[in-house]
Amino acid sequence: MPTNVFFSRGVTSEQRLYEDIIVESLKIYGQDLWYIPRVIVRDELLNDVVSSSFSDAYAIEMYISNTDGFEGDQTIMSKFGLEIRDQATFIVARRSWEKFVGMYNNEVDTIRPMEGDLLYYPPTKSFFEIKFVEHERPFYQLNNLVVYELQCELFEYSDERFETGHADIDEVQPNNALSIIGEISQPRNTQEGTRDLIVGEQVAQGLAGGDFLFAEITKIVNTTDANGDAIKRIHLSNLTSSSGAYLEFQPLVRITGQSTLVSYILDKVYDLDDQEEDLTFANTPDAQNWEFEVNADSIIDFSESNPFGDPSISSGTSSFSQVDNPTLDRGLLLVSLDTITVDSTLYTVDTE
Repeated sequence: MPTNVFFSRGVTSEQRLYEDIIVESLKIYGQDLWYIPRVIVRDELLNDVVSSSFSDAYAIEMYISNTDGFEGDQTIMSKFGLEIRDQATFIVARRSWEKFVGMYNNEVDTIRPMEGDLLYYPPTKSFFEIKFVEHERPFYQLNNLVVYELQCELFEYSDERFETGHADIDEVQPNNALSIIGEISQPRNTQEGTRDLIVGEQVAQGLAGGDFLFAEITKIVNTTDANGDAIKRIHLSNLTSSSGAYLEFQPLVRITGQSTLVSYILDKVYDLDDQEEDLTFANTPDAQNWEFEVNADSIIDFSESNPFGDPSISSGTSSFSQVDNPTLDRGLLLVSLDTITVDSTLYTVDTE
């Protein structure tokens, strides 16, 4: 027998009242979180994910359904060491997501929260990655759906770039990114006025064979050496190359900031042989960090980027010819990367 035609669960006024109550409840009992959409760069040929970054963050209220704390495996000891696998479920109103995050008022191009995006939870300063979005729970109580249920797991940082403009969020990159540290000297300002390299700026270095290295400045430290002489150290992360091969920054070759156009000679790149505090990773006796790193170099040739093809091109000192740049009026040897096209971006490299 069909249902009673005089009673309907799809009355618009009741649906709006139900949604208003849910939204108000989330505002009262929820927590303020930051929704951080992921920007993915894919390989044009194989459609593989090459890299990802996070450039925006949106404040929004959510309710944590795990009242007794985080769930999941939590803290376990695995063959890779101590792992924290906290899981949590967050509930967000559809109306709130469309109002504060949705695709109609910003650069977000999706109609719902997406798997892979992040949530930043300020009370614990934790990042959670969305693993699954349940969009049909509660299941059509009044013939409508009013919330998203975000099933999340603690985020594991792997050299993603954070440029959201919020200090608490962006500090995850300089604190956790794989980086190198070097000493720089002999600045050369390629523009009028007093300028210097800045944190967050991208630098480039040209190598033999036409390869170029790029990295982002995460920290600049002015200090003194053992003799009391002033030195400048620079921390670089998100290392990439124009050819896609694994290459290393070379000492005694200039690096150039792509925003300030200031260049320095990279005097030294610190490695494991430099046993200075905070310049290489700390050697924990129980973990034998230093021993494992040194012994691994005798087993695997990390300088070979393609063991199944031609040997890698060795990198040494730079050798370039002078190239005219119509946008710059200065007497420098400049190399324009538009001839080899790196992500359709024009780069400038200052060479001796």
